[in-house]
Amino acid sequence: MIEGKRVTLKGLEQSDSSEMLSYWNKKEFLDYSGRTSPLTREELRIWIEDTWKERKKGKSFTFGIVNKENSLLIGYIKLKILNRISARGKLSIGIFNPSYRNMGLGTETLNLITDYSFSTLNLRSLELNVFNNNPRAIACYSKIGFKKVGLRRKADFVNGEFLDDLIMDLLMEEWKK
Repeated sequence: MIEGKRVTLKGLEQSDSSEMLSYWNKKEFLDYSGRTSPLTREELRIWIEDTWKERKKGKSFTFGIVNKENSLLIGYIKLKILNRISARGKLSIGIFNPSYRNMGLGTETLNLITDYSFSTLNLRSLELNVFNNNPRAIACYSKIGFKKVGLRRKADFVNGEFLDDLIMDLLMEEWKK
């Protein structure tokens, strides 16, 4: 568990699945996640179990984002270890409950996981991907210090159109400044 001022990052549990499904299968979240079809309850159950297995192996760390004010699960963040020798990780985040967007909770969550990545896991760099049609997320990542380093043009087919996939990264020495 990782504690922030307004959010707590906790391991996901099967009891979280109803709250997650109530938002994950909505069109807006599907579009930004890049998934093309809704998850079934069984698929989500397996996904949650896989997060436990990956954490135990040290391959990835997936946390539920809990709003401390009301103990409501509002999203998730995942840190995948890409390469232990190069000390590289990859982040993905989703605030699936739209009532909690644009409140700075995603920024706080990213700050917490970035600190965990660099200070606890001793990673040297983090990267992430974001669709070019998501300016809110791009602004959030930039605020943390992520920089645009690449673009996969028309890489993903979402909602009837091809979208560019923006690649951003952050180095530990940039974070510490």
